[in-house]
Amino acid sequence: MADIATGWRIDAGDWSVVAPEQVIWTDETGRAIVDEAGRPVSYVFTAGGDLAVGDDLFTAVLISLFCDAAAGDDDAIPDGSGDPRGWWAGEIGSRLWLRARARANAATLAIVKVDIEQALAWLVTDGVAARIDVTTAWAAPGLLGALVLILRTDGTRRALRFAYLWENS
Repeated sequence: MADIATGWRIDAGDWSVVAPEQVIWTDETGRAIVDEAGRPVSYVFTAGGDLAVGDDLFTAVLISLFCDAAAGDDDAIPDGSGDPRGWWAGEIGSRLWLRARARANAATLAIVKVDIEQALAWLVTDGVAARIDVTTAWAAPGLLGALVLILRTDGTRRALRFAYLWENS
């Protein structure tokens, strides 16, 4: 099923505004986010101002990972504000925002892996996916990479790669 195309602009810190052109999604380093075949994930806006359709699974993953889930009572808020963020109407998003200033070490990789798994667990619970596998690694100094493999209930597979610049390396 298609949905309205959704994109993320990390430099603006907000959802991107649509434009009448083909746009390739990129991570924080400017590298294209690619699918399991190595093709850049993109969306195309049609002439005449029609809403473009996108990939519903990719949109679900973007929202799940890059919306801020509420911090737990025992979480330290990285900016010291005490604002637990999160969506007032329920559980959505991930706790990745809490890790932005964490040390670039193996412990951070493990925590981020769990954060991603928890944020995407609803895909399995709701029957969208049969299984989600997450791998994290330091792709370069200060650059955490995540590979999300999604096995759909129909047997098809999706692989999405994300990278995130770390403030504390």
